[in-house]
Amino acid sequence: MALLVMGALWATGQWSQRNQTPQALDWGETPYSGNGPPRTYAEAMKRSQVAVTNARKAAEAGADQWLMHEIHASEWMARAQLSGRYEDYAAAGTALDAAFAVAVRGSGPHMMAAAFNFSMHRLVAAEAQLAATDAYAVPPDPGDRAEIAAMRGDIAFYRGDYAKAWSLYDQADALVPGSTSFRRAIFAARTGDTDAADAYFAEAERAYRSPTPQTRSYMALQRGILDLDRGRLDDALAHFREAERLFPGRWLIEEHIAEVLALQGKSAEAEKLYRSIVKRTGHPEFIDALAAIAEARGDKAEAVQLYARSSAIWEKRLKLFPEATYGHAIDHCMARKDWPCALRLAEANHTARPYGEAKIKLAAALLGNGRIGEARAMIEQVLASRWRTPNLHGTAADIYQASGLTQKAEAQRKLARAMNPLA
Repeated sequence: MALLVMGALWATGQWSQRNQTPQALDWGETPYSGNGPPRTYAEAMKRSQVAVTNARKAAEAGADQWLMHEIHASEWMARAQLSGRYEDYAAAGTALDAAFAVAVRGSGPHMMAAAFNFSMHRLVAAEAQLAATDAYAVPPDPGDRAEIAAMRGDIAFYRGDYAKAWSLYDQADALVPGSTSFRRAIFAARTGDTDAADAYFAEAERAYRSPTPQTRSYMALQRGILDLDRGRLDDALAHFREAERLFPGRWLIEEHIAEVLALQGKSAEAEKLYRSIVKRTGHPEFIDALAAIAEARGDKAEAVQLYARSSAIWEKRLKLFPEATYGHAIDHCMARKDWPCALRLAEANHTARPYGEAKIKLAAALLGNGRIGEARAMIEQVLASRWRTPNLHGTAADIYQASGLTQKAEAQRKLARAMNPLA
């Protein structure tokens, strides 16, 4: 069961956004037949649809067996990680509800539910599901116990308790050596040790006995994100192109290519790729990216139209899975200079997950609303922690500048540029 659950923890596909959750496997890793693993995104989606359909039929036939509903939920989760569609996540949640409805007291898909709730950024609910496993009459096997410890480490990470997170990863590795390499890579990247992060990614990749094209592509994507965070655009693009070659057609890879192209000043190429991604996915963050490109070239009318289009989708997402949406929707509000909206969402996001990135966004939103003293107090909480990213130092520079503390502002700018020359 552990391997099934581990993949839910990242990212909602979402470490791709570079400021998300520690996870071990990509939920998009779909089951495959004797014909071998899928070699393209389109093939993976096709197989995933078959898997979801078969699992639904099995759940209907065995409606009184919670395990059948859990399997159905796991297939929806795998599909959601491929598609990024909130509706697919909702279907996974419905299948889990069906499982608990027929499970006898003390049983049920607690680890799967913990992973689902964690993916939706519901830390309290995830923690409660993990606590239920402590009462099992038959203790979980070492693999599951390792995953439980690691998931508790992830929860600690998002609460900003980095020492506890690392300690829980140690507990997991004591049960299953090397089981937290991917998580440690993300931890290292967010705490300023990108060389260690790169080494942990290599360690995680070596742990796969027979990595599929999809797995190898995902690891190349992570390496590219590390380079992007360091401002190494050519290296990042090379990794993203390799990820695309290994598993062509996945929008998750293409959107990072588009981001690099935009940073390289190749706006026309980036726009063309973003339009293709939007046409296939309809995801609002990429509509916002198109709006930013339109705004940069002076086409305010198109930018307004695009922002209005994405706003409607963000509102739907906020109603369906608010905690999972806050962090991304904040960026939408900031891009539109709607600072009251940004602050409202940033406060909710910080309440749900008070870790480094959430505090930085809250500080930026406070600054945007003219609450400079509160912004400085918030950013200094992050500066006093282990969190170290170019965004932290860049935001701190803006806040100190607004506070009239020019020397501190310049010191923070230097730190930001040392980590990423493009900061």
